[in-house]
Amino acid sequence: MSSVSETVRAQRELYSAEKGLIVHSSSFEKNGFAFVCGGVCGSGKSTLCFKLKDLFNPINDDRNLLEFTDSGVIVSSFWDQNEQHFSTKQYLVNNELSAKMKAFLFVAKEFERETYLEELSDKTLIWKRLLLCVAPPVKGDESLFPNYFSMLEKLMSETRFCIIHHNLKDSPEFVSDKLTGLFNKE
Repeated sequence: MSSVSETVRAQRELYSAEKGLIVHSSSFEKNGFAFVCGGVCGSGKSTLCFKLKDLFNPINDDRNLLEFTDSGVIVSSFWDQNEQHFSTKQYLVNNELSAKMKAFLFVAKEFERETYLEELSDKTLIWKRLLLCVAPPVKGDESLFPNYFSMLEKLMSETRFCIIHHNLKDSPEFVSDKLTGLFNKE
C-alpha cells in the first residue's frame, strides 16, 4: 500500500471517529506544552520552528495530528517517514514527542514592528484561517464533513488562538520570551 493511501486511511479513521484533525502546521514543545503554528505555504511556519529549535523541542514542521483526549488536545507528528522522498526539503520530525496544546498560532510576517502576539476572539476569522490549514476529508468522503466541522468547533472551544506577528530580525530568545508569556495566562 502506498504512503498516500496510508495517509488517507488514517485520516478516514480519525475523522469518522471524531478523534483528531490533521493540520498543515509546524509544532514545538516546551515544559510539556505544545504550540502549533498553522497557515498556508510560505506563511513562515517552518521558519519559526527552525528559529526556535534550540530553545523548544520541535515535534513536526509540516504536518501534525491534533488528537482530542479527556485531558485536552494532544499534538503529535503526523508523518510517514516514507513520504520524505517526495521533497528535497529536510523536515524537523520527532515521532517520539507529543504534548498538550497550549496555543494555536497563525503566523504572519512582520516587517515594521518587533514580534508580538495578537489574541483572537473573532470566531469567523478563526474559522477562515483554520479552513486554510486543517485537512478536509478527502474526495469521496463527503459523509465525514459533519464530523470535520464539529471537530473544528471542538478545537475552537478548547484552544487559545493567536496570530504571531513574526519579525525575522528578532532573536530566537526574544520570540521565545513572547511565547513563554502564554504559560502564565490561563
